[in-house]
Amino acid sequence: MKVEIQKSKAKSRKFLLLSSSIFSPTLNLQPYTIYLLPFFLLLPFTKLHAQYFPSKNYPTNYFSNPLGIPMQLSGNFGELRREHFHMGIDLRTNQKENLPVYAAASGYVSRIKIERFGYGRAIYIQHENGYTTVYAHLNNFYDTLHNYVLNKQYAEEHWEQDFVLTPNQFQVTKGQLIALSGNTGGSQGAHLHFEIRDENGNNINPLLFNFSIEDNKPPIIDHLYYYDRNFSTYSIKPIEITIQKTKAGLQVKDSVIYINSNKISLGVIARDITNTSAFKFGIYQAEVWVDSAMAFAFRLNDFSYDDSRYINACTDYVTHYTIGKNIQHLSKLPGNQLNIFSTNTSDGIIELTDTLPKQIELIIKDVAGNYSTINFIIQKNESVENAPIVVPTADELLLPNIAGSYNQNNLQLDFNEAAFYDTLPLHITYATHPIKSMAFSNQYTFNPQMPIHNDYQVGLSLIQEVPDSLKKKIVMVLKNKTSKHAQLPIWKGNIATATFNKLGFVELLVDTIPPIIQTIAWKNNFTFRKQTQLIIQAKDAIGEIKKFRAELNGNWLMFKRKGDLFIYDFDDRCPLGEYELKIIATDEADNITEKIFSFARALPVVNKSKKKTLVKKKVR
Repeated sequence: MKVEIQKSKAKSRKFLLLSSSIFSPTLNLQPYTIYLLPFFLLLPFTKLHAQYFPSKNYPTNYFSNPLGIPMQLSGNFGELRREHFHMGIDLRTNQKENLPVYAAASGYVSRIKIERFGYGRAIYIQHENGYTTVYAHLNNFYDTLHNYVLNKQYAEEHWEQDFVLTPNQFQVTKGQLIALSGNTGGSQGAHLHFEIRDENGNNINPLLFNFSIEDNKPPIIDHLYYYDRNFSTYSIKPIEITIQKTKAGLQVKDSVIYINSNKISLGVIARDITNTSAFKFGIYQAEVWVDSAMAFAFRLNDFSYDDSRYINACTDYVTHYTIGKNIQHLSKLPGNQLNIFSTNTSDGIIELTDTLPKQIELIIKDVAGNYSTINFIIQKNESVENAPIVVPTADELLLPNIAGSYNQNNLQLDFNEAAFYDTLPLHITYATHPIKSMAFSNQYTFNPQMPIHNDYQVGLSLIQEVPDSLKKKIVMVLKNKTSKHAQLPIWKGNIATATFNKLGFVELLVDTIPPIIQTIAWKNNFTFRKQTQLIIQAKDAIGEIKKFRAELNGNWLMFKRKGDLFIYDFDDRCPLGEYELKIIATDEADNITEKIFSFARALPVVNKSKKKTLVKKKVR
């Protein structure tokens, strides 16, 4: 092992530099450079190399770069997203679409998925070593596969698809062209989303497989907080511990943090960076040490899509909902069942049972082994005046890991035992509507700023008589600041029931207004010449478009969907000529709008005068 003395640019002091290729394979680290603390404050060797997570080995050099350009990240595994962790890596395509996408290893196409949100257009490849790679947000598949999928879509008259394939149908070799990159589904910009999954369906951090992405930059700690854990994390605000950058590195502003509480937990806003990208990434690993003993740690190696919603237990959901800050908990909330935590440590609650000072050390690491650390002292002091804590009013306290319910004032809520991560102070308010309005229930509000893990049932009672002709047009609508959902309820007498996975504002509304259909960038009797697409917008005032059907001269025509836009890419099903296009849109209440348009396709008009001028110039 080579040991040298080197100056750190960050601290302008001499650091020990360890550069080695013989680290234990259980650390999942490739040869890299570690910048340690100044030699007189050197972290104990056991802190850097202690094994607090299960040992796993991943094949290196088995998977290749799925793009024909150097790998640069625009998103990493475990990055914080709305309602989920990012489950793969995003590879930059230089802001371009239709770059060739190649199979990362030999195998066969095992699954195809095409959807409005999420992946958009995606291909799954099963490999001989048991792993599966996923390539998402694609514009198209390679020709043979494209034709197979297209024929299936037209045979079923359905654009969205999700189906599996057998090993002998579409075999591929490593480096074979399989698709063209794009910007489909939930993508907000051109890139390739790439995943690696194990034989159990768990998503594995792709950066554990030795891809060549240069990274010797440590993560960045931006903000530090603590929570008084005598209260639910949903009931109180985080208290910031001021940190500052100095010539010696990152330091806590106050030499001692005095706290008037007997137990706390920490939270952090941090990000990772790499050498070749200006993007800010999620952190891979965090450790909290109390008096040189590890009290808490998490590592984002692998977990399943089914568990990705536990991000709402790993972050301060309330703070993010209200002011947009993404604070990650450095503790495990009681209802958090995600498997990313060290089993050899506590849940991250720091007990302050006496007034002795406690040395706290926070270490944030990336996959390459770079890390940042910050040290500070906390001490219990009952004479310190804490920031005022305003505990929310609660009509019912709903506990983690215990089923709960509420049934009053014509509202019934039923939650299962997995619903909540921490104690939720359920608070109900409601407003009445005037008779003969569109509303047939009160509008109830319950904790829109707080998370719920899975589906729960809502029951609403009618507050006025409903004619039979209108009852089948009533939808239950739930909305909050980030989403809106409407669905036809199930009726039990005069009680309507539906299921949702968000908290917020809920009511029963009658929906007799059919969807709106309109053309985008063309109008009736239009002649398409140079255009490659035909776009229709279909939207509903209350909910979503449930069904969309297009017929070209009486035959089903496939439109893809992006938001409330429905897009047809001109192909050989619509050659030059005149056409009648029928569009039928249906909303959640089964209101239907039908419109018929006429259009033509023709060759582009050639400007003869310009052509002659060009010829003359060429002769000269």
